[in-house]
Amino acid sequence: MPTLQPGSGQYLHIEFVRDVKRQPERRRGGYSRLKPPVPDDRDQHAQEISQEITQAVQQISQARQGWGIEPSKLFVLEFSSVNLDLRDIFEQRFGAWVVSEYKDKVEKDKVENQERYRFLVQFPTETSRQHLQEEIRLYRTEANNIEVLPLGMRQNFCEALQAVRSISRDERIGVRLRDEGFPEVEPFYLDIDLWHPGDSSDARQVLNDIRSMCAKYGGALKEEVRTSSLLLIKVYGSRQLAEALLELDWVARVDLPPKLSQAYSEIFGNIEPPDPMPIPADEDPLVCIVDSGVVSGHPFLMNWVIEERDFDTGEDTPTDLNGHGTSVAGLVVYGDIAKCIESRNWQPKVKICSAKVLCHDAIWQRPVIPEQHRAEKLIEDAIRYFWKERSCQIFNLSIENSVEVYRGGRQFPWAEKLDELARELDIVIVQIAGNRDNPPLPEKVYIREQAQEAIRTNLLKDQDQRICNPGTAALALTVGAMARSDALGHHQQNIGPRLRDAFVGVPANAPAPFTRIGPGLSSGTKNFAIKPDIVAYGGNWAIQTVVGGNPSWKPFVFLGEPTIQKEQNGRFITARDGTSFACPHVAHACAIASASLEATLGYKPSANLIRALVGSATIPPPCPPGWLDDEKETLRLVGYGMCSVDDLRWSKKNRVRLIAMDELELDKLHIYRIAIPEIFIATKGKMGITVALAYDPPVRSSRKEYLANTMWVEALQGLTNEEVELYKAKFTGEDAPKPPSGSEIKELQPPKTNLQWSTLQVRRRTWSRKKFRVPNGETEPVIHFVVGCQQRFPTEFDYKQRYGLVVLFWHESEEIELYQALRNRVTLKAARVRVGA
Repeated sequence: MPTLQPGSGQYLHIEFVRDVKRQPERRRGGYSRLKPPVPDDRDQHAQEISQEITQAVQQISQARQGWGIEPSKLFVLEFSSVNLDLRDIFEQRFGAWVVSEYKDKVEKDKVENQERYRFLVQFPTETSRQHLQEEIRLYRTEANNIEVLPLGMRQNFCEALQAVRSISRDERIGVRLRDEGFPEVEPFYLDIDLWHPGDSSDARQVLNDIRSMCAKYGGALKEEVRTSSLLLIKVYGSRQLAEALLELDWVARVDLPPKLSQAYSEIFGNIEPPDPMPIPADEDPLVCIVDSGVVSGHPFLMNWVIEERDFDTGEDTPTDLNGHGTSVAGLVVYGDIAKCIESRNWQPKVKICSAKVLCHDAIWQRPVIPEQHRAEKLIEDAIRYFWKERSCQIFNLSIENSVEVYRGGRQFPWAEKLDELARELDIVIVQIAGNRDNPPLPEKVYIREQAQEAIRTNLLKDQDQRICNPGTAALALTVGAMARSDALGHHQQNIGPRLRDAFVGVPANAPAPFTRIGPGLSSGTKNFAIKPDIVAYGGNWAIQTVVGGNPSWKPFVFLGEPTIQKEQNGRFITARDGTSFACPHVAHACAIASASLEATLGYKPSANLIRALVGSATIPPPCPPGWLDDEKETLRLVGYGMCSVDDLRWSKKNRVRLIAMDELELDKLHIYRIAIPEIFIATKGKMGITVALAYDPPVRSSRKEYLANTMWVEALQGLTNEEVELYKAKFTGEDAPKPPSGSEIKELQPPKTNLQWSTLQVRRRTWSRKKFRVPNGETEPVIHFVVGCQQRFPTEFDYKQRYGLVVLFWHESEEIELYQALRNRVTLKAARVRVGA
């Protein structure tokens, strides 16, 4: 029998459907563009642009000499533009491929109403560049003949161009290579990111030319990974080869392989495993852990490791030689191990598969990606294998590249690969936000509270504390860490360090000093994704001053997050620090959510619905006063909050979840109608609504807007059917129409405009007393939940946008019979809704 079964007072969630009345046709609004500025001297402007193109092409051709690469093919040039998005012109008129696109940040002293764009453009042939030069010549001479561009388009295009250049060598150097320089011992491994030429045959040619370069310099191309916009390769060779690659215009980035940050562990004490260890049922939920492997014979994991596999780490065994993956596995299988220890009740709930992609670094005593492989390649192989062979839908990735910190701009290739896998395979990827190994220490503080306030300030202001690669993945559930404990030792037993030597970095239930925070991926200068999405307990650090020395960060056993470990001196329990050990709390929650949804639906839920259910069970963490006073800062520090596994398992009579999975045509609306029972409003006490939306759009890191579509959800009250139809008819796909006066539930926070670039959106509100409007002709209040979709750029996919929606109604009174009342007032999905015992 599966371990997840509704008990007394527990109910299956309610599957409901939208209003299926005919949707009116939508009018797709045009893109608003400002006119390019007219140059003072048309002839001079054209000459300057033409000369810059010629100089850039000559510079690239000279760099290619001696490499055996055809100098007339696949040139990458950067174009700057004012007030005109040139992507369509480059791609549709010149047959080029825009490999990167973003908006410039406009300085305050610049002329107002000027939008500045930058494009990296890959020209497939010399002919396509010659067409470009010819159009600039025709513009210069004011010729009337039409070659590639119509006259008006030619004028706007040429006047919009501000500058053309090739990318410099220094711009291609990755973070770690810039910080550490080239290794002294040759040969060595390098991670090379290439601009994708947009065509599979051209991509093969690029890779063949790179192989020839490698061979010429005594190196080799070892492996390749492809995303929609990049070719990612692993190269083994000399510094001479690396220098040559840094001069090649096809190359986006050259860097050393990533180092993963270190996690610490200490011993708690002797705790006995379950005896006998339970046997899992076929229906029990399953999570794949992509990590350093596990010890499958561990007494706390016995029977619950379904399959383990080593993905060419070089260790020739799926067994965990480091211990990191085993500690992660304990939290996935049991959930909150601290509660297991306190209650002495060890009940495994989640089966695991182990994908070993990390090996043990004996020098640094930490898990690392094998240097002969790209992280993207190993992780993709692992995910695809366990998705195909074991139907895994939830993957825990406690892996990061901590030196690559997101500071704005384009998406990381690793994160883009995770997003593509999440959408293609319909999977939930639970990914760490990342750790900072050595955050700045507080200065000029005199008491503990001042020091902790300085740490909070640094979290928010220091750009080096932001999310790292691949935590910016838009479709992943990115997890940050909270401190469970602020007690340095168990002083009644005289265990732990002396307080005069150390003090705790942050108070209990505050963001850990090492966790990374948002915002996430940005689109333009104002639109940011919410990251981390969720936080969970992951340990704390202390600041210790050794006599005669300087203060430094120090992990202590009683500050860590309790979990299991590889056997050490007969002990199997430890405490570890890092977002690595916050992440499996959320993976466990996703597994429970999946099982709960499958019980309700009768079939496997979508990844979107799983994410939405988990999001609906988040609450702001119980941080100390002053930590979460500002909404924007709160979203950056903790996202939507901490997830309660107990809450998401089942609905209760006073906590009712309505769930829906659907597909929405681009630039259209879905509307869900819910009549509000009197008992919800009339019963005294606190009450609230939470609405969670998750969706999985296509992504392109070559676009300034990474998400092909954005979605939003709004709650409107008191509308008649006619008002709803009018509201729908006004939607053009550009922005949501203004709702009728007084209908918008403005108390739902955060505002939908702050969340539209996030693929998980959670909005909620609590009231002590709330009056909902009753529409004309109705007898009860009505809320319409409106789900909208806006296309940001076209893709090659012909599809509808998938999404999952969860609406939670709750009341603090445990006596209120809200479940049945709501079930009777919504349009149910089929007639098979079952109520638990």
